Amino acid sequence: MNLASQVHVLVALLTCLVLLCKAQERDYIVKEEQPENVRIGNLRKDLDLNLDPTIRLSSPLQFKPVYKTGDVPLVRVEANTGEIFTTNHRIDREKLCSGVFMEKRCYYEIEVAVLPDEIFRLVKIRFLIEDVNDNAPLFQSTVINISIPENTAINTRYPVPSAFDPDVGINGIQHYELVKVKLIILMVVAELLLFQSTGQSRLFHCLIICLWSSNTN
Repeated sequence: MNLASQVHVLVALLTCLVLLCKAQERDYIVKEEQPENVRIGNLRKDLDLNLDPTIRLSSPLQFKPVYKTGDVPLVRVEANTGEIFTTNHRIDREKLCSGVFMEKRCYYEIEVAVLPDEIFRLVKIRFLIEDVNDNAPLFQSTVINISIPENTAINTRYPVPSAFDPDVGINGIQHYELVKVKLIILMVVAELLLFQSTGQSRLFHCLIICLWSSNTN
């Protein structure tokens, strides 16, 4: 066999390998915080398993999930039907993909063995976890003190620490808004009276910063 023929065979083998690997992967989409027994999909139908009727199976077709050691099973696969459901373990996107809050894609992966041995294949299943607006944006501190001199020019900018929201996309922080509120607090009134008695006065302003994310009322 000459070099050209060898290259042709190698390319053909690589092509078959790529197609085979692609056929042994399946992606699903599931929203976080779903209750138990929500149907995600049917692996037997989605894999398009056309079994050769001439192959005699030693046992009925079965689907056996293979979880990584220590993993909490967030989905279950019905052994006989291949249907996939959520379990009683809550799918928390922020916990599952902790440390990558700014990433829009979060995956949960398992492998499923298709049995018996006569038709054995190992299928990689990826679940894209969709974010829901289940977290409120928060500042590190509920009170932020800013000292502004009375002769400060208009439109002077003062930095405010950023808030944090583990949700992403439209569920994350959309904008900040200042709301001016008049508050009468006995302690502040007492302090004002004290300074007025010494010929001085002090003016307090309270501003509330509202954070808005999707579906926030």
